[in-house]
Amino acid sequence: MSLLQRFKDNIKQQHLFSTKDKLLLAVSGGLDSVVLCELCSQAGYEFTIAHCNFQLRGEESIRDEEFVKKLGNNYKVEVKVQRFNTEQYAAEHKMSIQEAARALRYEWFEQLVVSPESGVGNLVLNTIVTAHHKDDNIETLLMNFFRGTGLHGLTGIPVSYGHIKRPLLNFSKEEIIQFALENKLEFVEDSSNLSSKYTRNFFRNEIIPAISKVYRQVKE
Repeated sequence: MSLLQRFKDNIKQQHLFSTKDKLLLAVSGGLDSVVLCELCSQAGYEFTIAHCNFQLRGEESIRDEEFVKKLGNNYKVEVKVQRFNTEQYAAEHKMSIQEAARALRYEWFEQLVVSPESGVGNLVLNTIVTAHHKDDNIETLLMNFFRGTGLHGLTGIPVSYGHIKRPLLNFSKEEIIQFALENKLEFVEDSSNLSSKYTRNFFRNEIIPAISKVYRQVKE
């Protein structure tokens, strides 16, 4: 069965959204969110793109923003862009950069779906869709475990939480990469993903590969 068919079946089985809903896709311009756009387009969902520019990577952040605007033109959909002073917000709220970016991102998304001005035509945005996938969930679960958590933390990322839906959560990074190759999709690379100074990257780049040397089935 194709990834597209499994994607559509998963949305239906999980009751995530329907073709009547107006989706707000969170798009960074990276592989995962570009694949999310293509899947939603092929599946016949109507959507608007939302892009967060956290202004943390200089020219690369501007490049990502321009790429996403071009992506919107390709799909003939509206692109909403918000620039954040993430470092200032993190300092003021005594947060890490990662925590600040997450807080800013979801606060803005919620504003978009509840704002009367967020509608396009006669449709109002009512569903936030993110490109979190199975590997993201694995990282989150392990981070929670080592931080110290209860049972709730060990359930990982919820597939549905309020306005937020995550239809790729059942799919692995490898499957997403293969879909991008088959559909010849272009995307941008975030150079910060190579750095393990951020907690999630440390787990992705070092901890999980180290565990897999002993337990090859660690992800499963």
